[in-house]
Amino acid sequence: MVAGMLSDFGRDYFLLVFVASLGVLQLTAAYSRLYGLLLFNRALSSLLGLAAVVLAFTWFFASEPRNIPDTSSGLDGNQQALLFSAGVLAALVTTLVVSSLRHWSMAGGDEHDRGLEALRRASYLRVLMKGLDGHWKRSTESTRRSSSG
Repeated sequence: MVAGMLSDFGRDYFLLVFVASLGVLQLTAAYSRLYGLLLFNRALSSLLGLAAVVLAFTWFFASEPRNIPDTSSGLDGNQQALLFSAGVLAALVTTLVVSSLRHWSMAGGDEHDRGLEALRRASYLRVLMKGLDGHWKRSTESTRRSSSG
């Protein structure tokens, strides 16, 4: 779907999902102490995350009537699913990129931190780079062992 083809209702729905998802991601990261995903400090991220969720839903449903069937310029199920997925994905990518740039100087955890635990002490891009570097080293070592007769 191209942005010019979206109705105002579709654009508003995308914004609702995007902002609410950003809020939920910040609330979850703050609650779980995943400092590498926070956009601000833990308390401010919690507060702004909750505010984003509440304000997004309040704006969406209070600004104009939203109970519109798809036969009357509402969103059909396929459009809604696509916009929901795009909104959540955009919020996730935004969170990962902005938090990684904001926390680039985080030193990172120890070598045994894996998965979400690694995000307690390092940004997403640092964890990703460390994982790719480890994978590269393991694959080159494996190739060297198997090809050195």
